[in-house]
This record gives sequence, C-alpha cells and structure tokens, in this order.
Amino acid sequence: MFKYLKFEKVQAEYTVLTFNGSSDEEKGIEVFMFDTNTVAIKCEDEAQIDAIIARQEEAIQCEEISHDEFKSITTNSSQIKRCRAICKENIALTYDLADEIAMTKRADNDAQVIAYEAHRILCINKCTLLKGSMGY
Repeated sequence: MFKYLKFEKVQAEYTVLTFNGSSDEEKGIEVFMFDTNTVAIKCEDEAQIDAIIARQEEAIQCEEISHDEFKSITTNSSQIKRCRAICKENIALTYDLADEIAMTKRADNDAQVIAYEAHRILCINKCTLLKGSMGY
C-alpha cells in the first residue's frame, strides 16, 4: 500500500525542517522523496506508515493527499523526468533519431515499423513500472 503526503520545508534558525524518512529499525517500508515537497510511502503495514507521519515536525504541515493529487504535483518533478529520460535513452540504444524519423516515412504495417513500435512500447512499459515502483 502507498500513502501520499505533501509538506512545507521550513527554514529554522540552524537547519531546514523537512520530511524525515524511515529509520534503519523500520523494516519493509520505503519512502520516496520528490523534489516537489511530496512523499510516497510504501509499506504493507499501514500502522508503520502512520507512525512515520505522526513523528514529523508539526511545522512542516504534513498533509495526506490522494494518488491523483500526488501525480498532478509530481508530474514535472526531477524524479519523474528522470524516468522519462531513461525511457528515451533505452529507445535510443536501439534506434537513433535518424532511424525514428525514417520510421515515420514507412507504412504502418512495415516489419521495421512494427519492430520499432514493439521496442518503444517495451521501453515505455519499463518506465511505467519504474514510476509505479515509486508510487506514481
């Protein structure tokens, strides 16, 4: 299960208060921090997630949000942009830009176009799985 949170970074006198993730003692919990002041927390035990949320500094105004709101906020985060870049890089390992342009000039049922589309879809699906593993 995932829970999604947004928070405010707060400049204190000697530090910046922000979301504090899990400790080494907490097993089976993953905290995914995004540069948009959002967090996705993954754990099978909801009580563990709630415990992490409860120990946050009140000043950061930690607030649970829906998955849709989380996706809306993080869609242009550096983490999601990096996933998209990985997808493009994986496509480019097999097809360079000239190959991709050439595909637009071929018939949709051309064997090379079909192979390219299959590879492109495979790369997109891997990216989708990567984003999903972070709660996106």
